[in-house]
Amino acid sequence: MNRLLKENGRVLAFGAHPDDLEVGAGGLLARLAAEGAEVTMAVVSIPNNTDVRRAEANAGADVIGADLYILFDEKPLRVEDIPMHELVRKFDHMVGDVRPDLVITHSAHDLHWDHGLVNRATVSALRRTPCDLLAFLSSPEMNAQARAIGQCFADISTTMETKISAISAHASQVPKLDLESSRDLARAMGRISGCQYAEAYEALRVRV
Repeated sequence: MNRLLKENGRVLAFGAHPDDLEVGAGGLLARLAAEGAEVTMAVVSIPNNTDVRRAEANAGADVIGADLYILFDEKPLRVEDIPMHELVRKFDHMVGDVRPDLVITHSAHDLHWDHGLVNRATVSALRRTPCDLLAFLSSPEMNAQARAIGQCFADISTTMETKISAISAHASQVPKLDLESSRDLARAMGRISGCQYAEAYEALRVRV
């Protein structure tokens, strides 16, 4: 996947809530950061337990080696509470500020409503931006079943433990996340793609 980036490229990842990016794309984000990319994690909102989950989000981004921005941080809310034009406006600003070579976002096939909204806003915000675009499924169960056209794999063998550590930073959510399921899924995706551990993505736009 690093072949999609020029040397010291810029990566922008959009996640609906704290922990979504770590679970769905933490291995690739950590790998790209370790390879010298400038990685920015943009979390849309915090739905509850704001102070605790904000601190956890910062800790997770630190483990990955990324800069973190929480786009709507004034009060607890879900993505569905935000008008789409406001969501796209914020995404537009992030894209303009970061000028990414690669954007990573939720899949339109994700069954979580908020995650689908983030996908729609991302695609809209990138309408005039020349960059590559990958999508992930943040649920390990859904990810294991995804066989979308254009699916590709990122080798995260060197950053699997970093991914687990970044997920673990979300201590309030760990009982719901099942760390071993993330490891098992990455091992299964690695077996399919020919490496020890991997994450699966949909290639929505790749420039060659």
